[in-house]
Amino acid sequence: MTQASSTDLSASAPPHAWAPAPAPSAPIAAAARAFGDDYPGLTGQWRVKVAGLLLLLTTVLYVPWMLRSLDAHLPWLAYPFAAANLYSLLYGLVSVANAWQRRVPPRRPLPAGDEPGVAVIIPTCGESVPMILRTIVSVLGQDWPAERLTVIVSDDGHDPALEAALAAYPVRYHEPPPRDAPGRDGAAKAGNLNSAVALLDAEYPDIRYIETRDADDELGSDGFLRQVVGQLEARWGLAFVQTIKEAQVSAGDPFNNRESMFYRGQMLARNAANAVFPCGSGVVWRRTALREIGDFPTWNLVEDLQSGVEALRRGWSGMYLPIVGAVGQHSPEDVPNVYKQRGTWAIDTVRLLIWGRLSGLTLRQRLHFAEMLMFYLNAFTVLVYLPSIACSLLGYTPLAATRAGYLGHMLPLVLATEVWLLVVNHPFYDRRRRQRRRLRALWHVRIMWTGMAPIYMRATVQAVLGGRTRKPVYRVTRKVDDVRWHWRHTLPQTGLVLAVFAVLVYAVGHQRVPSVSVLAGAVYWGGMNIILLTGFVTRGWHGLGRVRSAVHGPSPLEGVIRATPEVVPEAS
Repeated sequence: MTQASSTDLSASAPPHAWAPAPAPSAPIAAAARAFGDDYPGLTGQWRVKVAGLLLLLTTVLYVPWMLRSLDAHLPWLAYPFAAANLYSLLYGLVSVANAWQRRVPPRRPLPAGDEPGVAVIIPTCGESVPMILRTIVSVLGQDWPAERLTVIVSDDGHDPALEAALAAYPVRYHEPPPRDAPGRDGAAKAGNLNSAVALLDAEYPDIRYIETRDADDELGSDGFLRQVVGQLEARWGLAFVQTIKEAQVSAGDPFNNRESMFYRGQMLARNAANAVFPCGSGVVWRRTALREIGDFPTWNLVEDLQSGVEALRRGWSGMYLPIVGAVGQHSPEDVPNVYKQRGTWAIDTVRLLIWGRLSGLTLRQRLHFAEMLMFYLNAFTVLVYLPSIACSLLGYTPLAATRAGYLGHMLPLVLATEVWLLVVNHPFYDRRRRQRRRLRALWHVRIMWTGMAPIYMRATVQAVLGGRTRKPVYRVTRKVDDVRWHWRHTLPQTGLVLAVFAVLVYAVGHQRVPSVSVLAGAVYWGGMNIILLTGFVTRGWHGLGRVRSAVHGPSPLEGVIRATPEVVPEAS
């Protein structure tokens, strides 16, 4: 059989007239394929180190002053503020320590003719057939010999329309046992994957590498397998290689679905500490390593993070390769779906890092995973910072300090924090220069961090109270947007904003607002949260302008309110 051609298979027409056509390729995926797999070496790490040192030095300057300046007459306000402040600062210093070193692996593309057999498992559960076909077409069309590629579509939705459509493609349709069937290893996605792995063991025992790809994630790089398997072939102790997961998003990526700070920053630091973990799609596993951890783990909600931890703590290595391996055809851009997806990530992470087995991890690896846990726990500081700003508006401030004290100790910390966030949010080799605006991108990231605080708090409590044995129910993320005003889902954020605003109105009306110097201690920590929460509330009606434009025709404001997909315009 000859090597598949990406040009032929990318055509939108179905193989037979009766079969549905694949969905059109996402613009960002087409751009990623056009750019190719080249990437530069690591540069600019000195900026990260300088910004980290500034944050460290200003923290050392600030903390003793803050502790000395606590208002002893208001212990009920001052001490919680100090505790929240210390936690936030500690979280910042942990992130500095983890980002101190980053590593970009050298390219090791596998030469033509040396390709081993690779199996691609695409688990499905009710996704649209054209979307799944788009993913399959992209996989079949990559630069890899067709006779060395085995594609298994493992359908937990048991969809006869999908089975019929796949008859026209050189793939294997597989139906795992029902979720409650005896002998099934895992109820959710992990169980689906394990069923497909069992099929591979029975019928394709010589397969050395297994790729997992979500049903809605089309290939972002025609050389994906050539680059990733080349790394696995070069290092025996390498268990898996994870690549960049991109996403087709609305202009400005208002829900931070691209996760640029993670995929184009933090994962490079994890490379340096051997703390990389799989992200569920765009990842290739060595079959030997997967077999040693007992295949995909089923103890947690999803399999990706835990599978990586299980491999790392047994002495295996993981790698992050900065090529675009997967592109989500759809990203959640309505608040309930975002809650579902990010809430699942939060419960999964907190549950694993509190109740899971971490023995065998090195100190550096533990520090990287601790940062993930601290991120979610940091949401609880909102419960302190918002009352602090509200009380400060009435003249009850957690800090009793002079204007000179604020200027000499707090202002440097604030500036250093902002510089640090701007530097670490600068993505590695992001070639979308026209669309990406650094300040806007960082602002959207921070809106999501703060706006999701109620969800992260609830997820953390659920994970802690559930203990080791009570696993929450997993639900698949919707692949369509529910575009309407989700005001009920943003009531917690709206209520907090309105409560502080009511206090402000009361304080102004009764002339109780203190001077700016007195307010300074709470304005940055609390006031910033109010602004960010307000930004998140507006996400509750995201996309309504697009719908109204479609119903009523173009309006003079169409260019302002319409959320159009981001497209990569040109190579840098």
